[in-house]
Amino acid sequence: MKNSKASIGLILFTILMVLLFLPIIQKEFKIFNIKELSGVTEKVDFPKFKLKDYSSGKYQKQLEKFISQNFGFRGPIIRPYNQYLWSCYRKTYVYGISFGKDNWLYEPWFVTDYYESRMYKYTDDPEILKEKFDKEANRLYKIQEILKEYGKTLFIMIEPGKDKIYPEYLPDGNNYTRPKGLVAIDYYPPLFDKLGLNYVNFASWFESIKDTVSYPLFPQTGTHWSNIAAVHATDSLIRYMEHLNNDNIKNIKIGPAYITKTREPDNDLEKLLNVMFSINNIPNQYVDVSVEKDSTANKPKIIIIGDSFFWNICNQIPLKELFTNFYYWYYNSTIYFDKNNKSTENIDIVEQLMETDYVMLSFCTAQLYDLSCSFSQRALVNLCYDENQIQTVLESIIKNMFGNEIWKADLQKKADKQGKSLEETALSDAKYLLYSNPESYFPELANNEIPKSRNKKIQDILDSQELSPQEKEIVKIKNSIYTTPEWLESIKKKAEEKNISIEEAVDRDARYIYEKRLNNK
Repeated sequence: MKNSKASIGLILFTILMVLLFLPIIQKEFKIFNIKELSGVTEKVDFPKFKLKDYSSGKYQKQLEKFISQNFGFRGPIIRPYNQYLWSCYRKTYVYGISFGKDNWLYEPWFVTDYYESRMYKYTDDPEILKEKFDKEANRLYKIQEILKEYGKTLFIMIEPGKDKIYPEYLPDGNNYTRPKGLVAIDYYPPLFDKLGLNYVNFASWFESIKDTVSYPLFPQTGTHWSNIAAVHATDSLIRYMEHLNNDNIKNIKIGPAYITKTREPDNDLEKLLNVMFSINNIPNQYVDVSVEKDSTANKPKIIIIGDSFFWNICNQIPLKELFTNFYYWYYNSTIYFDKNNKSTENIDIVEQLMETDYVMLSFCTAQLYDLSCSFSQRALVNLCYDENQIQTVLESIIKNMFGNEIWKADLQKKADKQGKSLEETALSDAKYLLYSNPESYFPELANNEIPKSRNKKIQDILDSQELSPQEKEIVKIKNSIYTTPEWLESIKKKAEEKNISIEEAVDRDARYIYEKRLNNK
């Protein structure tokens, strides 16, 4: 009897030890192949032990957060709980999902835009938003016309929103009590028409074909246009580009539709729920895509500045066969498909624009409120004015900052907090002020007319495209000088001492540096 009890006790103890240590073993050695949870989680670092943190309880709390995020069977424990919340209460703690009718999922900003417009995220006054929209459209029109002078084409692709195409499945709108504000998709197209700004409106097109196509334009549990809809939209997009620029671009060949396992991102919202069983009951359709052979067709270069809808096109279309280069400036921030540049923060925007054929701004209806994501301000200023002129304005702004004791003190606090020098912080804030409202600093831009000023570097870049490899390298060095304030300032002093122009001094230094690099190879 005693042996039997001892055996039971040993078994229970063994089970307890396994339950206690198996998650730790799983975390370290990944014994079981467990599906990772979807979504973005803010990483919690393992806390450094400090006696004062231990005494205050801060260390324990941080350790608890770390363990809860990193234990070995986090997924298998969380998924059943999320399934329980969904199945019993149609509830989730995931941010960014609104539950519609019949298991349709939406991002909340689309729901808001449908019932009362996203205007209220920015202002309660529609006149203020109209002024913002008018400025943005005017800037883009001016950029379009300037680029046209150099054989470049700018246009806007308005992507549809799920709320506009499938409003019948939206969640109840009784919680949205503010009056219908200014809606970007209603305001922009007539303004574009009035200005003569190039655009293609897939939002209105999708609404018109919704009841005639045999495939879903949006997936039931995804937020972007369906992959199959993005393919058909791309076919029309290529034809629009050909019409717009009298161009001949290779066309795509679309195969017959078929149903198969759901592909990303057609279920991106459902994945965020992290439940055990799929809630999607409407099959997603797909097509195979190839590029038609055409020896007479061009392979242009294109820059895409846009939101996440363009990923559907990247996933489905063999873009390398259509374009020599395609650079995706995601929200005008991170750069994809460009081996030389990863962020728009440090690029030479004039050089980039002069080396492409098309510039496409690609935004969905709910993102039109931030159309171009500040691309228009930076592009317009740099197309019209060279580095010296921009630097003069920045120096003037910084002088005003330092001339105001309260402003300067605030800058110093900000610099200390960021671990930067006062000068670095002041320059960063000055650039923000300049590019937030360039019309305040360059009066010529405030007019409705196309600015006459042009950055002198534009012609240098265009000329360099016909230059020898040696001259191209020298031009690159010169551009680096012009975009480095400290370097340019030192050359200005040389120019004054030798009584020559700044341009000649820059050219001399660039050639000297090139020869030095060549001799050191």
